[in-house]
Amino acid sequence: MPELLPQGGADGAAVRGVVLLLPGGAVRGHGRPSRLAAFGMAEPARRLAAAGRADGVAVVRLRYRFRGWNGAEADTLADARWALDAVRAAHGPGVRIGLLGNSLGGRAAFRAADGPGVVAVAGVAPWLPDGEPVGQLAGRAALIVHGDRDRGEAGAAHSLAYAERARPVTALRRLEVAGAGHLLLSRAADAWAPAVDFLLDALAGRDPFGRLPPEDAAAPLRTPVPVGYGARGGA
Repeated sequence: MPELLPQGGADGAAVRGVVLLLPGGAVRGHGRPSRLAAFGMAEPARRLAAAGRADGVAVVRLRYRFRGWNGAEADTLADARWALDAVRAAHGPGVRIGLLGNSLGGRAAFRAADGPGVVAVAGVAPWLPDGEPVGQLAGRAALIVHGDRDRGEAGAAHSLAYAERARPVTALRRLEVAGAGHLLLSRAADAWAPAVDFLLDALAGRDPFGRLPPEDAAAPLRTPVPVGYGARGGA
């Protein structure tokens, strides 16, 4: 069975919104989910819990049944949809939900954006292969943050193509972190902080894009995240 793991923030009757964290994983694999991928969500979990408490935001992380997406089985997506049902069962049908996915979890987050209660979805280095649907994003605010040196199967070129197709469907921003690869080792805080700002504002009913870097007029879907954003601009 998948499992929801509390990560802090508001609790009890104070909860008005929930951020569901969806870690990375593998394309295929029925082994245990990656502990390293789960550990990689510690930075946004800490930021969200600390800054979201005042707005009644709780943070939970999903532990998948399996490490991989597994083709047509789409195990990660099935687990994400299970988690959405569990969140609503715990906090009521009126709870506002934000999804934050990394890599494999980014694909699940964007696929599950049409779930009841979801108001916003963000992906950091999301795996968005060619042909991914975008219609489910309608009515949800969306954000993609990607390192410009990520050239793998979950690379920046794929998320850029996805954003180009999705932007006519819904309100969407895409940011790039210069010098960062898929693991975001050099600028992790700068990558996570915009997603935290975006989700907290969306769940609180504020403009979800209000605190993000202004769009680059020449290349709006490749807007750079300023160096140091995670220290001065993030939650």
